[in-house]
Amino acid sequence: MTDRAKPVSSSLPDHSFAGARSAGLPSLGVWIDRVPRPDGGWHMALDEALLLTSSAPAIRFYQWEQEEITFGFFTPLASVVPRGVPATRRWTGGGVVEHGQDVTFSLAIPRDFLVALGSAETRYRWIHETLAQSLQAAGLESALASPSFPATATAPSERGLGKTPGACFSRPVAWDVIDSAIGHKIAGGAQRRTRAGLLHQGSVRLPGTLATLDHSWPGVFASRLGERVEPITEPDGAGFDLAENLRRERYRATAWHQRF
Repeated sequence: MTDRAKPVSSSLPDHSFAGARSAGLPSLGVWIDRVPRPDGGWHMALDEALLLTSSAPAIRFYQWEQEEITFGFFTPLASVVPRGVPATRRWTGGGVVEHGQDVTFSLAIPRDFLVALGSAETRYRWIHETLAQSLQAAGLESALASPSFPATATAPSERGLGKTPGACFSRPVAWDVIDSAIGHKIAGGAQRRTRAGLLHQGSVRLPGTLATLDHSWPGVFASRLGERVEPITEPDGAGFDLAENLRRERYRATAWHQRF
């Protein structure tokens, strides 16, 4: 979350940045976050702080210690409470997303880098087409970002994806990523544009060994987003203090969750 990327070779497999192709960002800091976080409030706070403290584009990949739910900024709390698992309102939009078996990423793009990326729809399409191409390169040849979708054919549990995903994965929108072989959504995202820039939070549900931070696809994805990629570390000092404060004052606060 700092301006300067700090090399941390132990955080990334040697092949992580193989297969680079065309990119939309001049540079990208890559944070493979393997630190266990106690709750969704920490994850949401770290994602927001990533945008607020970065002067250059950065992406954070992470996974979850337990089953949790995040729900979009405008989603009514009443639609989440009956599910019986910890839930955190996101800063971004979208609907209800179940976590625990997915790989999650947050892409923070400061406002000075947004003009070249076009409209909100163009940015969403670019991120997901790049993700689909990266998954294809990693072996999931049926990954496709599409403006329309075929009817679903099998339940997620039948494809090795665990329990049925949340509402976001049940209702794909234009340019989400699907497994075109069976018509199921495997990745979606939500965005928020502010004076600081753009935060895109994405959830990717994949079968088998693809569903891990140690696979090659996160590094390939990063390399296709940025012309130059460098590993970065988690924040310290003011950046960590900001995340801690956001978790306490926003993401763990009753008023935040009950706002709608």
